[in-house]
Amino acid sequence: MLRDRHPDCPQPGDIAQLKRGNSISADDTDSFVIVEDFPPTGRHLVLNLPVGHPGRADWAAAVPLHEIATLTRLEPTGTRTWTPAPDDLP
Repeated sequence: MLRDRHPDCPQPGDIAQLKRGNSISADDTDSFVIVEDFPPTGRHLVLNLPVGHPGRADWAAAVPLHEIATLTRLEPTGTRTWTPAPDDLP
């Protein structure tokens, strides 16, 4: 499971979009839900498809942290979207 880190690091429940040319050939407009890191060193993130996606029940993927283009998080003050800086990633 993801550990306590810098607040801009990916957390379970964050919505991620990936960079072009990523390892799972996802479009840069596709959205994924972060589930956890794998292995527990935080080198890869396990992604699921969002609720309502027709293939969600049997799909998951792990991608390296450096393939994350943007993160979106629902917070008590509203929605926040940002591009993680390399220093924010372990």
